[in-house]
Amino acid sequence: ERISRNLRPGVLDELGLVAVLGDTGAEFAKRTGVAVKLVCVELAARLPADTELALYRIFQEALHNVEQRARARHVLVQLKLPGDTVQLTITDDGIGFNKVKPAAGRKRNDSLDLLGMSERASYVGGTLKIKSRRTGTEIEVRIPLPSRATAANLTDL
Repeated sequence: ERISRNLRPGVLDELGLVAVLGDTGAEFAKRTGVAVKLVCVELAARLPADTELALYRIFQEALHNVEQRARARHVLVQLKLPGDTVQLTITDDGIGFNKVKPAAGRKRNDSLDLLGMSERASYVGGTLKIKSRRTGTEIEVRIPLPSRATAANLTDL
């Protein structure tokens, strides 16, 4: 787990989180036929590298879950900066799931996928919330950002 956490795609370094989310979402939509809409705030500076990586990996895992299990037709991805945090919300219109007791035919590793996403968020000091209903699932990741003083040291875009 620690090794995979450290593997950072070069494209993330080159293009930044927003561009990579867009590219990954577009590739996913093309491959699966599931529409992906990306709504991102404009980032004045790059986020810390470990935060970008955590958000990207959680996004990948969420799309994997949508493809494997959700039977969704639409995914909405929102990146916001409320206060001193970055928030990534991924919402699908699929069949949802029961977090407590998996439905018949569901694999046990569903809960491992969610645990992995939660661990990625907590590794960078963040939280992951999952709301699932019959009309879809919402995954919300919130990660605190460095204080304004440290933010000045973030690499400019």
